[in-house]
Amino acid sequence: MQKKVFITQSILSDGIELLQTAGFEVVIEEQNRPLSYEELKEKSQKFDALITMLGDRIDEGFLRYNSHLKVISNYAVGFNNIDVQTASALNIEIGNTPDVLTEATAEIALGLMIAASRNFHSAASSAVNGQWKHWHPTEHLGHALGKKTLGIVGLGRIGLQLATLCRHAFNMKIIYFNRSLKNNSINATKVELPELLATSDFISLHVPLNRSTHHIIGKAEFASMKRNAVLVNTSRGEIINQTELINALKENLIFAAGLDVTDPEPLPIDNELFQLKNAYVLPHIGSATFEARRAMSILAAKNIIAGLEGKELVSWVNRR
Repeated sequence: MQKKVFITQSILSDGIELLQTAGFEVVIEEQNRPLSYEELKEKSQKFDALITMLGDRIDEGFLRYNSHLKVISNYAVGFNNIDVQTASALNIEIGNTPDVLTEATAEIALGLMIAASRNFHSAASSAVNGQWKHWHPTEHLGHALGKKTLGIVGLGRIGLQLATLCRHAFNMKIIYFNRSLKNNSINATKVELPELLATSDFISLHVPLNRSTHHIIGKAEFASMKRNAVLVNTSRGEIINQTELINALKENLIFAAGLDVTDPEPLPIDNELFQLKNAYVLPHIGSATFEARRAMSILAAKNIIAGLEGKELVSWVNRR
């Protein structure tokens, strides 16, 4: 019998074609919205494998109800939306899509650093709203990146790529806080988190979301930062205590924040972050390049093919 694969939201066609060529029936969710938890839970009964998005909640109840599944490939680097322990107990293989979105996400982090430090909000708004009447020597002043200190919390693939860009483009000093480091090709200096927060001009977060990193940046951490500091987050929104971030921005405890992730996602339109001139919010577009999303599509498909053929996943989370 032909095995069936369900993709919870439309992806670029490269991975879909791979699955079809491998002989699987592929069904893509047609509604232009994420399925609810119950909708996905019920729909998954009809399939052998899933390609899921980060917003799909794959918890213990979901997995036990769909214990027939052979493999789930998360269309993301992170997999905090999946109960990996339960999946392993049920012999459901879990894959993800690391490496292929490293450059794209690092570019977004760098873009947020520049936009936030150079006051893109107020400058662009003045041009659009007709407030730009003449050049003025003290308007829209921001902070330069050149030779400043960049503190990276989590110097993994993406953090290292950002560090490389900033070292080569802006001759920045790189410090980092990390439990381990496999590649220190840029000669970054390891420090403890309190020192990083107190001495960095730019702080970029690149850690996975887990119990130890939830709200790792809160009231005390903001109080310890420089007044000219720019905080960037392209990891997960819950890494930052968002209420304390809003307070820090309103009280000018830090200069600005650039966020590609929020808590929750999407962020309600009435959230205060949208009202602050020193907050820069993007709708989680870190991997949104044709190149990265194409590679993610292919890698997610290869994980599914390997799992359904009884082989080791190309990128596994819970290796059997």
